[in-house]
Amino acid sequence: MEAVVLLNIDIGSEDKIMEQLAAIPEVRAAYFVYGPYDIVVKIEAPDIDRVRSVVREKVRKIEGIRSTTTLIVAKSHTKATPPHA
Repeated sequence: MEAVVLLNIDIGSEDKIMEQLAAIPEVRAAYFVYGPYDIVVKIEAPDIDRVRSVVREKVRKIEGIRSTTTLIVAKSHTKATPPHA
């Protein structure tokens, strides 16, 4: 199961938060972005209970995160990346 978590964070805390997110095994990717959210996190877990646990017990406990919005992926499509020339 995949989920995308949208984070609002305290100004200046991005590097520290990105490092802590990288240490969570279920976090497959984290992106610092510009827009209404500051960081977008991709989580993979065996089931929704594990996603909920990761968000509640790991992600939300990171200092500097002000709010989270969790989106459960209903269906995904991955585009094949062509080899670099």
